[in-house]
Amino acid sequence: MYWYAYLIVLHHLKKTFLIILTLIGFVTFGQENKLDRINNEVNSIESDSTLTELEFDWVELTGIATDGGGILKVWHNKSETCKIIEEIGLSYGRIRTTIYLESGLPIKIVETEENFGHKNGELNYKELNEVFKATIYILNWENDKSKIERIGKRVLSEGSCSTFDYEPILQRAKKTVK
Repeated sequence: MYWYAYLIVLHHLKKTFLIILTLIGFVTFGQENKLDRINNEVNSIESDSTLTELEFDWVELTGIATDGGGILKVWHNKSETCKIIEEIGLSYGRIRTTIYLESGLPIKIVETEENFGHKNGELNYKELNEVFKATIYILNWENDKSKIERIGKRVLSEGSCSTFDYEPILQRAKKTVK
């Protein structure tokens, strides 16, 4: 009689274990599917030849002077902005932020820092080396949920603490398209 109760408990433990493994799988693969969907949307934006590209002087937009100036590029269609690039030139190199949007909300942000090379103990302004790249997949913009992949190490730039730190770039782009 006890062996029968033991088999029932064992059966329920197996079921519970299987359910837990299944839920972990859904969460893990669900995020990967979301990243694939984001990358597919980004590829669609990159290949969309119908988008209109606008380019603006970053210094004029912000009133902030930098050593190397800056630009803000905005790609949009009639109804929405799809891609933004902000590129700021500094005395040591360049910082570029690329934001991809879907329905007005960021879905992917790529931030890079490039530094000038060195030759004979001086900066070589003809050579730019990428020293850092962060790819930020926005899983939920409103709740500041994202997955970040980093390559390299920042040399002179500061990182963002939150996806909301990119809000000023979005506002500048929105202002230029109007």
